[in-house]
Amino acid sequence: MNSTPEIGIAERLRVWRKSTLAMTQQELAEATGVHVSAIRKCENGHCVPGYESLLAIASTGVNLHWLLTGEGEMHAKVNRLGSAAKTEADAHLVRVLMAIEQLLHCMPDHKRSAVLDEIVSRVQEVKLINDLEILAAKLEQEKGYLRK
Repeated sequence: MNSTPEIGIAERLRVWRKSTLAMTQQELAEATGVHVSAIRKCENGHCVPGYESLLAIASTGVNLHWLLTGEGEMHAKVNRLGSAAKTEADAHLVRVLMAIEQLLHCMPDHKRSAVLDEIVSRVQEVKLINDLEILAAKLEQEKGYLRK
C-alpha cells in the first residue's frame, strides 16, 4: 500500500466515518455539507480535504491533527465553547477556532508563536478599523443632527 500522506488521511477519514460515526459517505456529506464526491475523492486518496471541508469534518468531533498526521487521539477535545454557540455564526466561529487550535497543536513552539502573533495582530487591526468605522458613523449622525 502506498504510504503517501493522502493515503494515510484517506484511511483515517474512512475509519472515522465508518467506525466512529457509523455513517455512509452520503450521510457524512449530508451531516457536514461536504459534497459526497469530495468525500469519495478524499477517501480514495485522490485529494486532501481543503480548508472548508476540514472545518466541516471537524464538526463531527474528529481531531484534525490525528486526521492529517495520524498522531494523537482520534477524538477532538471537548468543545469548551459549545455552550456559548447560540447562533450559526457563533457555531461557525467555534468550529474555526477549534480547527485552528488543532492545527497549531502540531506545530513547533516557535512557529506556533509566530502564527499566533500574526493572527492577534490581524484581529487587532480589524478591530481598530471596525472601531473607526463606528466612530465615523456616529460623527456623521451627530453632524446630521447639528444641521437640522
